[in-house]
Amino acid sequence: MPRGLNDEFLKDLKVGLLFPFLRRVKADKSLCLEIRKNCVNIYYRGGNLLRLKERTTKVYTATFDLNYFGSGERPSLPRVRKPEDVDEWLAALPRLKQAMDVFPRKNAAEREVQQLIVRDNNFGAGARSTDFYICDIEYPIDHGKRIDIVAVQWPSIPAIRKRQRGRLVLGELKFGDKALDKVSGLHAHVDDVNRYLADPTKVVALKQEMIEIFHQKRELNLIECNKDLNAFSEERPLLLLLLANHDPDKRRLPELLRALPKSEHADIGIASSCLLGYGLYAPAILTPEQAEQALARFKTCI
Repeated sequence: MPRGLNDEFLKDLKVGLLFPFLRRVKADKSLCLEIRKNCVNIYYRGGNLLRLKERTTKVYTATFDLNYFGSGERPSLPRVRKPEDVDEWLAALPRLKQAMDVFPRKNAAEREVQQLIVRDNNFGAGARSTDFYICDIEYPIDHGKRIDIVAVQWPSIPAIRKRQRGRLVLGELKFGDKALDKVSGLHAHVDDVNRYLADPTKVVALKQEMIEIFHQKRELNLIECNKDLNAFSEERPLLLLLLANHDPDKRRLPELLRALPKSEHADIGIASSCLLGYGLYAPAILTPEQAEQALARFKTCI
């Protein structure tokens, strides 16, 4: 089912009962709010800190995974019906965050980098100057697989951004070299994405869904952009590989880049940073061949 919030839910977040949650997310840059189907997830360091889901009109369930507390004492927190319930949840956030800090989470580093990419490109200090906005993360596709990042490449050049349309981007994030060869490694991801993009009806539906999510995020001031995204272009999508913390001593990445499967439905790009940071800029997106050459240069510097 398409992701997005109904009008009442969106209004409650923007100016109503749920607004204090939104205000906290905007004030605390360690948090990230993502839109689901009449539900929002508030992530902390890449983990799901709080899920707000509509139960009935003006009544919401707020949930936190109590397993983070292990065998320790677990708090009892209310359903969200009135401002006092919201206050109680907000007062509990430091304790909930602490539980997540000390709990051993699988893929925690990768998920935290994912959240930092959202921050730097959507609402960070330089967000309006980057060439990409992140529409969604952890987007489900066929057979239980997920796309780490769904974005729009929308150059910050005023004359281009004025056109209010951009290129669809599907991003895969890998943290460290051990993640490159797993069952869900680089080659498998290229095949999975191309299999998904081979169905034009899915591509059309995905684009429409991401336009709606972009609009709702912008309405909530979770995207720093002064233009509406009205459409995606007809360009081939960009399959963007975001490879964090590669060790230049390792040889496996160049081997994998040379042997990437054929990508019939998307152009493959490799994200590199403009010096340091997670802002995504079009000139720093490399072809696999350019990435291989850059990796070779790193080797000569050692």
